[in-house]
Amino acid sequence: MRTRSALFAPWAVLTMLVVTACGPQGGDGSDFPSQNVELLVGFAAGGHNDATARKFAEGLEAELDANVLVVNREGGGGAIAATEAANAAADGHTLLFAPTGAFTSVLLQQDVSYGIEDFRSVEAVAENAFVIVVPDDSPIESFEDLEDVDDRMTYSAFGEGHQTHLIGEGIVQGYGLDAEVATFPGGAPALPALVNGDVDWGVQDITSALPRVRSGELRILAISTDYLPDALDEEVPTLGELGFEELQTAGSQALVVPADTPQEVYDVLAAASTAVVESDEFVEFVEQSGGAVPDVEGEAWFSEYMPTELERFRSLFEDLGLEVP
Repeated sequence: MRTRSALFAPWAVLTMLVVTACGPQGGDGSDFPSQNVELLVGFAAGGHNDATARKFAEGLEAELDANVLVVNREGGGGAIAATEAANAAADGHTLLFAPTGAFTSVLLQQDVSYGIEDFRSVEAVAENAFVIVVPDDSPIESFEDLEDVDDRMTYSAFGEGHQTHLIGEGIVQGYGLDAEVATFPGGAPALPALVNGDVDWGVQDITSALPRVRSGELRILAISTDYLPDALDEEVPTLGELGFEELQTAGSQALVVPADTPQEVYDVLAAASTAVVESDEFVEFVEQSGGAVPDVEGEAWFSEYMPTELERFRSLFEDLGLEVP
Protein backbone atom coordinates (compact mmCIF):
# COMPACT_ATOMS: atom_id res chain seq x y z
CA MET A 1 0.00 0.00 0.00
CA ARG A 2 1.27 3.46 -0.81
CA THR A 3 2.08 5.49 2.26
CA ARG A 4 2.26 9.24 2.19
CA SER A 5 3.48 11.80 4.65
CA ALA A 6 1.03 14.15 6.28
CA LEU A 7 3.16 17.26 5.84
CA PHE A 8 1.20 18.63 2.90
CA ALA A 9 -2.52 18.54 2.21
CA PRO A 10 -3.68 16.19 -0.64
CA TRP A 11 -4.07 18.27 -3.82
CA ALA A 12 0.84 10.10 -14.26
CA VAL A 13 4.86 9.63 -22.58
CA LEU A 14 4.53 9.60 -24.51
CA THR A 15 4.39 9.31 -27.75
CA MET A 16 6.37 11.76 -29.26
CA LEU A 17 4.96 11.27 -32.62
CA VAL A 18 6.98 8.09 -32.73
CA VAL A 19 10.35 8.93 -34.16
CA THR A 20 11.83 6.60 -36.70
CA ALA A 21 14.47 7.08 -39.34
CA CYS A 22 11.74 8.17 -41.72
CA GLY A 23 10.09 10.64 -39.40
CA PRO A 24 7.03 10.65 -37.15
CA GLN A 25 4.46 7.90 -37.40
CA GLY A 26 1.64 6.77 -35.18
CA GLY A 27 0.35 8.62 -32.14
CA ASP A 28 -1.02 6.20 -29.59
CA GLY A 29 2.10 5.97 -27.46
CA SER A 30 2.45 2.25 -28.12
CA ASP A 31 5.96 2.65 -29.55
CA PHE A 32 7.30 4.77 -26.74
CA PRO A 33 10.10 4.87 -25.90
CA SER A 34 11.93 4.52 -29.17
CA GLN A 35 15.34 5.34 -27.66
CA ASN A 36 17.08 5.72 -24.33
CA VAL A 37 15.28 7.91 -21.79
CA GLU A 38 17.36 10.47 -19.90
CA LEU A 39 16.41 11.53 -16.37
CA LEU A 40 18.09 14.85 -15.59
CA VAL A 41 19.13 15.44 -11.96
CA GLY A 42 20.21 18.92 -10.93
CA PHE A 43 22.57 17.94 -8.12
CA ALA A 44 25.80 16.01 -7.67
CA ALA A 45 25.92 12.25 -7.30
CA GLY A 46 25.59 10.91 -3.78
CA GLY A 47 22.97 13.21 -2.26
CA HIS A 48 19.26 12.66 -1.66
CA ASN A 49 18.10 13.84 -5.08
CA ASP A 50 20.58 11.64 -6.92
CA ALA A 51 20.05 8.53 -4.80
CA THR A 52 16.26 8.76 -5.03
CA ALA A 53 16.37 9.50 -8.75
CA ARG A 54 18.50 6.42 -9.38
CA LYS A 55 16.15 4.17 -7.44
CA PHE A 56 13.18 5.66 -9.27
CA ALA A 57 14.93 5.26 -12.63
CA GLU A 58 15.55 1.60 -11.85
CA GLY A 59 11.82 1.01 -11.44
CA LEU A 60 10.88 3.21 -14.39
CA GLU A 61 13.27 1.27 -16.60
CA ALA A 62 11.46 -1.96 -15.75
CA GLU A 63 8.03 -0.43 -16.31
CA LEU A 64 8.94 1.12 -19.66
CA ASP A 65 11.14 -1.81 -20.75
CA ALA A 66 13.78 0.70 -21.87
CA ASN A 67 17.07 2.14 -20.70
CA VAL A 68 16.58 5.07 -18.30
CA LEU A 69 19.84 6.93 -17.84
CA VAL A 70 20.37 9.24 -14.87
CA VAL A 71 22.30 12.32 -16.00
CA ASN A 72 23.67 14.71 -13.36
CA ARG A 73 23.60 18.35 -14.45
CA GLU A 74 24.56 19.99 -11.19
CA GLY A 75 24.62 23.71 -10.64
CA GLY A 76 22.42 26.71 -10.04
CA GLY A 77 20.32 24.95 -7.40
CA GLY A 78 18.80 22.75 -10.08
CA ALA A 79 18.51 25.51 -12.69
CA ILE A 80 20.96 23.97 -15.15
CA ALA A 81 19.05 20.69 -15.31
CA ALA A 82 15.68 22.46 -15.43
CA THR A 83 16.83 24.71 -18.27
CA GLU A 84 18.05 21.73 -20.30
CA ALA A 85 14.78 19.91 -19.70
CA ALA A 86 12.70 22.95 -20.69
CA ASN A 87 14.58 23.19 -23.99
CA ALA A 88 14.48 19.46 -24.76
CA ALA A 89 12.20 17.86 -27.31
CA ALA A 90 8.80 17.24 -25.74
CA ASP A 91 8.78 13.58 -26.72
CA GLY A 92 9.15 11.86 -23.36
CA HIS A 93 12.81 10.91 -23.83
CA THR A 94 14.17 13.74 -21.67
CA LEU A 95 12.68 13.91 -18.18
CA LEU A 96 13.44 16.10 -15.20
CA PHE A 97 13.70 14.87 -11.62
CA ALA A 98 12.51 18.21 -10.31
CA PRO A 99 13.43 19.43 -6.83
CA THR A 100 11.35 22.01 -5.01
CA GLY A 101 14.16 24.55 -4.98
CA ALA A 102 14.44 24.73 -8.78
CA PHE A 103 10.93 26.20 -8.82
CA THR A 104 10.97 28.26 -5.62
CA SER A 105 14.34 29.64 -4.52
CA VAL A 106 15.83 29.60 -8.03
CA LEU A 107 12.90 31.51 -9.50
CA LEU A 108 13.14 34.07 -6.71
CA GLN A 109 16.89 34.60 -6.99
CA GLN A 110 18.04 33.85 -10.50
CA ASP A 111 17.20 35.18 -13.93
CA VAL A 112 16.30 31.89 -15.59
CA SER A 113 14.61 31.08 -18.88
CA TYR A 114 11.99 28.71 -17.49
CA GLY A 115 9.06 28.79 -15.08
CA ILE A 116 6.41 26.56 -13.60
CA GLU A 117 4.25 27.14 -16.69
CA ASP A 118 6.88 25.47 -18.92
CA PHE A 119 6.43 22.07 -17.28
CA ARG A 120 3.81 19.53 -16.38
CA SER A 121 4.27 17.26 -13.39
CA VAL A 122 3.79 13.55 -13.89
CA GLU A 123 4.27 12.11 -10.41
CA ALA A 124 5.27 13.38 -6.97
CA VAL A 125 8.05 10.94 -6.14
CA ALA A 126 9.52 11.66 -2.71
CA GLU A 127 10.12 14.26 -0.05
CA ASN A 128 12.86 14.56 2.52
CA ALA A 129 13.31 16.43 5.75
CA PHE A 130 16.28 18.66 6.46
CA VAL A 131 18.18 18.34 9.71
CA ILE A 132 20.32 20.81 11.64
CA VAL A 133 23.51 18.93 12.48
CA VAL A 134 26.84 19.50 14.22
CA PRO A 135 30.06 17.45 14.31
CA ASP A 136 29.88 14.85 17.06
CA ASP A 137 32.63 16.56 19.07
CA SER A 138 30.92 19.96 18.91
CA PRO A 139 30.38 21.73 22.25
CA ILE A 140 26.89 22.59 21.00
CA GLU A 141 24.84 19.91 22.74
CA SER A 142 21.32 21.05 21.82
CA PHE A 143 19.60 23.35 19.38
CA GLU A 144 19.00 25.91 22.09
CA ASP A 145 22.75 26.03 22.78
CA LEU A 146 23.15 27.86 19.47
CA GLU A 147 21.57 30.94 21.01
CA ASP A 148 24.33 31.16 23.62
CA VAL A 149 27.26 31.10 21.17
CA ASP A 150 28.92 34.52 21.04
CA ASP A 151 31.77 33.65 18.67
CA ARG A 152 31.43 34.03 14.93
CA MET A 153 30.19 30.83 13.32
CA THR A 154 29.93 29.31 9.86
CA TYR A 155 27.11 27.04 8.76
CA SER A 156 26.67 24.98 5.60
CA ALA A 157 23.81 25.10 3.08
CA PHE A 158 23.23 23.90 -0.47
CA GLY A 159 23.44 27.23 -2.26
CA GLU A 160 22.37 30.80 -1.74
CA GLY A 161 18.59 30.98 -1.51
CA HIS A 162 18.15 27.20 -1.26
CA GLN A 163 15.74 25.87 1.36
CA THR A 164 18.71 24.94 3.54
CA HIS A 165 19.97 28.53 3.34
CA LEU A 166 16.56 29.91 4.29
CA ILE A 167 16.39 27.58 7.28
CA GLY A 168 19.91 28.49 8.36
CA GLU A 169 19.39 32.22 7.89
CA GLY A 170 16.09 32.04 9.75
CA ILE A 171 17.89 30.47 12.73
CA VAL A 172 20.68 33.03 12.54
CA GLN A 173 18.30 35.96 12.55
CA GLY A 174 15.91 34.40 15.04
CA TYR A 175 18.67 33.88 17.59
CA GLY A 176 20.68 36.98 16.63
CA LEU A 177 23.77 34.94 15.82
CA ASP A 178 27.00 36.16 14.28
CA ALA A 179 27.21 33.60 11.49
CA GLU A 180 27.87 33.34 7.76
CA VAL A 181 26.85 30.69 5.27
CA ALA A 182 29.22 28.38 3.37
CA THR A 183 27.41 27.06 0.29
CA PHE A 184 27.87 23.70 -1.42
CA PRO A 185 26.25 22.18 -4.55
CA GLY A 186 24.28 19.57 -2.62
CA GLY A 187 24.27 17.28 0.38
CA ALA A 188 27.19 15.03 -0.55
CA PRO A 189 29.69 17.88 -1.12
CA ALA A 190 28.65 19.53 2.16
CA LEU A 191 29.23 16.46 4.32
CA PRO A 192 33.06 16.56 4.54
CA ALA A 193 33.00 20.15 5.78
CA LEU A 194 30.58 19.15 8.54
CA VAL A 195 32.34 15.95 9.55
CA ASN A 196 35.77 17.62 9.55
CA GLY A 197 34.54 20.59 11.56
CA ASP A 198 35.25 23.10 8.77
CA VAL A 199 31.83 24.57 9.56
CA ASP A 200 30.28 24.81 13.02
CA TRP A 201 26.87 23.48 12.02
CA GLY A 202 24.86 22.82 8.93
CA VAL A 203 21.46 22.26 7.39
CA GLN A 204 21.66 18.90 5.67
CA ASP A 205 19.20 16.59 3.90
CA ILE A 206 18.37 13.69 6.17
CA THR A 207 19.20 11.06 3.54
CA SER A 208 22.88 11.99 3.33
CA ALA A 209 23.12 12.88 7.02
CA LEU A 210 21.73 9.65 8.50
CA PRO A 211 24.71 7.39 7.72
CA ARG A 212 27.05 9.92 9.37
CA VAL A 213 24.73 10.20 12.35
CA ARG A 214 24.62 6.45 12.74
CA SER A 215 28.41 6.23 12.47
CA GLY A 216 28.77 8.78 15.29
CA GLU A 217 30.29 11.52 13.14
CA LEU A 218 27.34 13.92 13.29
CA ARG A 219 24.58 14.77 15.76
CA ILE A 220 21.10 16.02 14.91
CA LEU A 221 19.88 19.08 16.80
CA ALA A 222 16.51 19.54 15.08
CA ILE A 223 14.45 18.53 12.05
CA SER A 224 12.63 20.73 9.54
CA THR A 225 9.39 18.76 9.21
CA ASP A 226 6.47 18.51 11.61
CA TYR A 227 6.87 14.72 11.67
CA LEU A 228 9.77 12.39 12.46
CA PRO A 229 10.67 10.02 9.59
CA ASP A 230 10.43 6.31 10.33
CA ALA A 231 14.16 5.89 9.68
CA LEU A 232 15.12 8.28 12.47
CA ASP A 233 16.38 6.27 15.41
CA GLU A 234 16.04 9.02 18.00
CA GLU A 235 13.64 11.65 19.21
CA VAL A 236 14.65 15.10 18.02
CA PRO A 237 12.73 18.38 18.26
CA THR A 238 11.04 19.88 15.22
CA LEU A 239 11.69 23.47 14.24
CA GLY A 240 8.04 24.18 15.01
CA GLU A 241 8.44 22.90 18.56
CA LEU A 242 11.47 25.17 18.92
CA GLY A 243 9.55 28.28 17.88
CA PHE A 244 10.53 28.36 14.20
CA GLU A 245 7.24 27.24 12.63
CA GLU A 246 7.78 29.45 9.58
CA LEU A 247 10.95 27.50 8.72
CA GLN A 248 9.27 24.11 8.66
CA THR A 249 9.63 22.62 5.19
CA ALA A 250 10.61 19.53 3.25
CA GLY A 251 12.45 19.02 0.00
CA SER A 252 10.08 17.48 -2.54
CA GLN A 253 10.93 15.86 -5.86
CA ALA A 254 8.67 15.09 -8.81
CA LEU A 255 8.98 13.66 -12.28
CA VAL A 256 8.16 16.45 -14.74
CA VAL A 257 8.08 16.89 -18.51
CA PRO A 258 7.84 19.88 -20.85
CA ALA A 259 4.33 21.32 -20.82
CA ASP A 260 3.66 20.52 -24.49
CA THR A 261 4.43 16.80 -24.15
CA PRO A 262 1.72 14.90 -26.06
CA GLN A 263 -1.02 13.52 -23.85
CA GLU A 264 -0.41 9.98 -25.11
CA VAL A 265 3.20 10.19 -24.00
CA TYR A 266 2.25 11.75 -20.69
CA ASP A 267 -0.24 8.96 -20.00
CA VAL A 268 2.35 6.24 -20.57
CA LEU A 269 4.83 7.95 -18.25
CA ALA A 270 2.14 8.58 -15.66
CA ALA A 271 1.08 4.95 -15.51
CA ALA A 272 4.69 3.75 -15.29
CA SER A 273 5.64 6.33 -12.64
CA THR A 274 2.64 5.57 -10.46
CA ALA A 275 3.47 1.87 -10.59
CA VAL A 276 7.02 2.62 -9.40
CA VAL A 277 6.06 5.02 -6.61
CA GLU A 278 3.34 2.72 -5.30
CA SER A 279 5.61 -0.34 -5.27
CA ASP A 280 6.59 -1.77 -1.89
CA GLU A 281 10.24 -1.76 -2.95
CA PHE A 282 10.30 1.96 -3.72
CA VAL A 283 8.30 2.99 -0.65
CA GLU A 284 10.64 0.94 1.55
CA PHE A 285 13.69 2.56 -0.07
CA VAL A 286 12.33 6.08 0.47
CA GLU A 287 11.36 5.44 4.07
CA GLN A 288 14.66 3.73 4.95
CA SER A 289 16.44 6.76 3.48
CA GLY A 290 14.60 9.02 5.89
CA GLY A 291 12.07 10.26 3.36
CA ALA A 292 8.38 9.83 2.62
CA VAL A 293 6.10 9.67 -0.40
CA PRO A 294 4.43 13.10 -0.70
CA ASP A 295 0.70 13.51 -0.27
CA VAL A 296 0.46 15.36 -3.57
CA GLU A 297 -1.10 13.82 -6.66
CA GLY A 298 0.72 13.89 -10.01
CA GLU A 299 -0.37 16.98 -11.90
CA ALA A 300 -1.23 18.86 -8.70
CA TRP A 301 2.49 19.08 -7.83
CA PHE A 302 2.75 21.92 -10.35
CA SER A 303 -0.83 23.11 -10.57
CA GLU A 304 -1.40 23.50 -6.80
CA TYR A 305 1.55 22.60 -4.59
CA MET A 306 4.41 24.47 -6.26
CA PRO A 307 2.57 27.80 -6.75
CA THR A 308 1.66 27.74 -3.05
CA GLU A 309 5.25 26.95 -2.06
CA LEU A 310 6.59 29.69 -4.34
CA GLU A 311 4.49 32.31 -2.58
CA ARG A 312 5.46 30.95 0.82
CA PHE A 313 9.13 31.19 -0.11
CA ARG A 314 8.64 34.68 -1.51
CA SER A 315 7.37 35.75 1.91
CA LEU A 316 10.32 34.06 3.63
CA PHE A 317 12.78 35.85 1.33
CA GLU A 318 11.19 39.18 2.18
CA ASP A 319 11.05 38.46 5.91
CA LEU A 320 14.72 37.48 5.96
CA GLY A 321 15.79 40.44 3.85
CA LEU A 322 17.04 38.34 0.94
CA GLU A 323 16.85 39.91 -2.50
CA VAL A 324 14.11 38.90 -4.91
CA PRO A 325 14.70 40.10 -8.49
